[in-house]
Amino acid sequence: MSQHFSPEDLSRWVAGDRTSAMKQHAGECAACNGRLENLEATLGDFRGAMHDWTAARTPAIPVMDFERRTPSRMRRWALAAATLVILVSGSAAYWRRHEAALHAAEIARADALLQQVDSEISRAVPQPMEPLVSLVTWAPSPSNQNQTKELP
Repeated sequence: MSQHFSPEDLSRWVAGDRTSAMKQHAGECAACNGRLENLEATLGDFRGAMHDWTAARTPAIPVMDFERRTPSRMRRWALAAATLVILVSGSAAYWRRHEAALHAAEIARADALLQQVDSEISRAVPQPMEPLVSLVTWAPSPSNQNQTKELP
């Protein structure tokens, strides 16, 4: 290495990325070796100051406990009760919808039956006897006698 260390080379040296050419140049060049020692001493002083500052500030900073705690018995009961309420209300809603559908089907069957009965009642003659009615005509007589048959 014929040139002095660049700022990038100094950063790589401090980070631990040292090539054999860099090591050889640091051993031979007093200027680069002095810059490296100065940089390492400055970083060491900064590291020490940070450790001292952290040690002085540690009691003032509350320690946060992020452990997951198990739920208390009361919380478990509340969770179980809430789950039970949700299940019961969901079941009740389903039951109501099911009952409404059954009720609607029952009403539809009852309406169909009433229409069938109405059509049967409105006939003058029952359906099996309708062919006979077309064969015989009834004429009312002036007296209160039985009705006579007329043949076609």
